[in-house]
Amino acid sequence: MSNRRLGWLDGLRAVAVLLVLYAHVSRFAFPEVRAVTSEWLHAGVAGVMLFFLVSGYIIPASLERHGDLRRFWAGRFRRLWPLYTAVIIAASLIPINPDLSLPTTTAHATMLPFLTNTELVTPVLWTLSFEMAFYLLVSALFAIRLHRAESIVAVIFALLGVATAPLISARHEVIVPTVIALAAGLAGVCSRRRWAITVGGLTLAGLAGFLLLTAMNPSHAWDGLLILAVMFTGTAIYRADTGQTTWWPVLITVTVVAGALLTNWFAELRSLGGFTPQYTARSVITLLVFGGAFAVGMVTRHRRTPAWLTRIGVISYSVYLVHYVLLQVVGRYLHGPVEAVVFLAALYGICELTYRYIEVGVSVRAPSIAAYRSR
Repeated sequence: MSNRRLGWLDGLRAVAVLLVLYAHVSRFAFPEVRAVTSEWLHAGVAGVMLFFLVSGYIIPASLERHGDLRRFWAGRFRRLWPLYTAVIIAASLIPINPDLSLPTTTAHATMLPFLTNTELVTPVLWTLSFEMAFYLLVSALFAIRLHRAESIVAVIFALLGVATAPLISARHEVIVPTVIALAAGLAGVCSRRRWAITVGGLTLAGLAGFLLLTAMNPSHAWDGLLILAVMFTGTAIYRADTGQTTWWPVLITVTVVAGALLTNWFAELRSLGGFTPQYTARSVITLLVFGGAFAVGMVTRHRRTPAWLTRIGVISYSVYLVHYVLLQVVGRYLHGPVEAVVFLAALYGICELTYRYIEVGVSVRAPSIAAYRSR
């Protein structure tokens, strides 16, 4: 993809991470303001859902650009794992966080800790478990040559997310089976033999499906399926945007997935006794914020994205992973907007360093930053 095409996606990543930052920093720096805004908008939810939409759009493009599952997974590993590991180590040094016991370390090494019922070293890692599940499913679809059926997959996940109850209790140990299945599946899809790629893809799909169906808290048992539905919606949009399909599948997919999300959120409000006009409006507003942001990005994608917004988007992975660990250390000192500005400035400086020396520095440098970022 060209720099211009990457620019609008980086802009959306920036909006997403700024929403997450507001949700977390405001707890410390201006809780009174947050108390008002949170009545009408789930900023953190809107931010992560926007991240998921962007990933759904760009990851299949990355896979097809590589044209090979081995190169795709090598790129994902170089792009994500070094900083992920560094943040886990840093977070484990904070006394209030879990220690890195062998089971905890093993679960985090799979990048699926949230879906293996493991206590997270830092809470923000939950989203990466769903990113990883998405990679497994996308790889599986590519391996069995169904990677252009994302609209159907999104609709299936959305319908399952509101129509089905959990099949298996999650009260059991799944770390060891997860490690075995993940290793076997990746070995298969990264081989050169057609049969091994197919078997590996089916193994990864089975693993992702099992974890998504069984690893969630019962009150949120199908949130995971809806998150994957959102991500595959992004993929369906990519297919239509690049002329591989018409826009009719996208219209149907967006309608079904949006309806499923609202149904899920309304059901949760009912279970908590909060199904009131205000809180139902908050659900709708949250949906409109992240969906509307993506729509605006699409409409303006051929225009130049402001450089400052693009830069925040470029380092958004660092910002997302680092900010919460930093908040755990200094959050209690944030008593107002001045301290918040100082915190954000320090965070930006740290994340420029982690991006340059860990995200990019540890990997093999590509000919250009744009090529590297499109992995």
